[in-house]
Amino acid sequence: MRSIAEDLTTRARIRDAAIGLFGRDGFARATVRAVASAAGVSPGLVIHHFGSKAGLRDACDQHVLWQTATQGREKTDPGSTRQLIQDYLNHPDQYADEITYIRRALSDESEAGDAFFDAVVKQTQDIILAGMEAGTIRKFDDVPSTAVVIASNSLSILMLGRHLSRTLGTVGPEPHGIGPELLRQLTLPALEIYTHGFYTDARFLDAASEAINHNTNSGREHAP
Repeated sequence: MRSIAEDLTTRARIRDAAIGLFGRDGFARATVRAVASAAGVSPGLVIHHFGSKAGLRDACDQHVLWQTATQGREKTDPGSTRQLIQDYLNHPDQYADEITYIRRALSDESEAGDAFFDAVVKQTQDIILAGMEAGTIRKFDDVPSTAVVIASNSLSILMLGRHLSRTLGTVGPEPHGIGPELLRQLTLPALEIYTHGFYTDARFLDAASEAINHNTNSGREHAP
């Protein structure tokens, strides 16, 4: 009989192989047999650990989400952020399967794909709340909507990586376009916008607030 530690090691090997295959081939095309072959185990052992292909995908989702949540929490601390960036620049290959998997999950029009995006937004909301409490992120009146905006902006870089690399002229072997050179070019401009803002004053915000409030009040007045 296998020890618990050995079972966990085998389970992790299967899961990691599935993350790579699901990201590369897609959830519909990648088979349990292909995952088993990549992990060096039998198809029956895959089913033993995960119950089904859907169960395997759920385990992959949870692992990738756990990794992104860990990285997100590290981003609320300046020292951890520096280490995270340096680690990616030094070992970009370690993140390749994760990036490809996230891109595939977000483009998958299914309940599982929807659940993945919702989980990323929830993680972002938790990060914002933790940062507000720690004093590293300023207070927002509408945290849930702010989390949607922040998550969408971050994920768009992953989805548009090829176009970003092409436009900025960064070169790398990654088919998704997300590599060290792109990170070097985008990190500081992105953090500068988040740190100092984009507009010099609140006139655009005030104009938008006035328009939205006026439209909302007009709708109430004409409501039956």
